[in-house]
Amino acid sequence: MPVSSPSSFNHFQFTFNCSTSNSGQNSFIEPDPDAQDIDSESLTDSVQNFPEEFGRTYHAYRAGCELSPLSVIRSHLADRALSAYAFPNDQLERERLELQNEALVKLFGGRLFFAPLSKKAPPLSVLDIATGTGDWAIKMGDEFPQTEIVATDLSPIQPRNVPPNVSFYVEDSSQSWDYSQPFDYIHTRVTSGCWSDFKEQIADQAFESLNPGGWFESQEYDATVACDDDTLDPNGPLATWFREIKEASLIMDRPVDVAANVRDAYVRAGFVNVQERIFKMPMNGWPKNERLKELGRMWERNFLMGLSGFSFTLFNRAFERTPAEIEVSYIGRILAETCTDRFDVGIACRSTARTY
Repeated sequence: MPVSSPSSFNHFQFTFNCSTSNSGQNSFIEPDPDAQDIDSESLTDSVQNFPEEFGRTYHAYRAGCELSPLSVIRSHLADRALSAYAFPNDQLERERLELQNEALVKLFGGRLFFAPLSKKAPPLSVLDIATGTGDWAIKMGDEFPQTEIVATDLSPIQPRNVPPNVSFYVEDSSQSWDYSQPFDYIHTRVTSGCWSDFKEQIADQAFESLNPGGWFESQEYDATVACDDDTLDPNGPLATWFREIKEASLIMDRPVDVAANVRDAYVRAGFVNVQERIFKMPMNGWPKNERLKELGRMWERNFLMGLSGFSFTLFNRAFERTPAEIEVSYIGRILAETCTDRFDVGIACRSTARTY
C-alpha cells in the first residue's frame, strides 16, 4: 500500500480487503499481520477501547478534551495541544451517519461528487478524510473499481466487507500528513467539529498532497437553522440550540460551522477554479414537493438522532452544564418543540448544504 499513516500509527494499517465469509456480519478492523516495529496488540487496544461518558462511547485515539476538565482545556487552547472530537462513535451514531449520508446523496441528486471525474479516465488514487462509517469511500470504490481509495478516521468503526480497492486507516488528519504519493482527488464530507483550523490543517495539506490538476472537494453544511417565511421563533429552543452549539464549539476550539469558512480556506490555500454549489435542505416535513418533504423528514430524524450526542460533551465542557441540565434545557425543550404536527408541516425551517 503506497501510503503511510502519521504519528504512532506509522506502518500500522487496518486492512479491509474483500472477505469470502458469507456470514454477513461486520467486525472490527484487524491489524496488518506484516506490520513491524510496533506492539500491534496494544495499538489495537488503544484505538478500540472506547471511553464511555453520558451513556455513549467516544473515540479513543487522540481523545483529547473528552476526558479533560474545562480548566485544562482552556489552558491548552492557545497552542492547540489537544486533538479532540466531541461527538460519539457508538452504534446509534453510526446509524445516524448512515442516514445522513443517504439524505445527502438524495439531496445531491444521487451524486457522490461534483468534481469532473470520469470513468473513462478514472482517478488513480482518492483520499477520503474523516470517513466515519466509510459509506462514501465504499460507494466510490464500487464506482471506480480501478481506483485506490484511502479513507481515514479516528475510529475503526467501518465494515469489514468492502471493495478490494478500499483501505481504511486510523489517523488524526488534523496532524501532519505523511503519504508517500500524491492523490488525484481528496474529499471531506460533514466534518463539523473536526478541526480547529480547516485552512491550515486540511486545505493547505490537501493542496500539497494533490497531483497537478487534482481536485479537492468538500461537502459541508451550515451549522445553523434558517427560515424563509419567519414561522420559526428566533428565540425558541431550536434556534437557541444552534446559536449556543456554535458558541460552545468555538470555546472548545473545534468550530462546528465548517462550511462558513471553506471557500475562503480554499482560495487562501492556493486552489483555483473554486466553485460553490448551494443546496437547501429542509429540516422537517413542511415542503409541498414530495421529494423535499421526504428529505426534510430524513434530515429531521438525522438531527434528532444526533441531538444528545451533539449536545452533551460540548455543553458540559464549554458551559459546565450538568447532564440533567442539558437534558432539560436543551434536549427536552427541542423535543417538545419539534415533535408536534404544527412543527412538522407549519414551520418552514431548513439548513444549507454546500459543496466546493
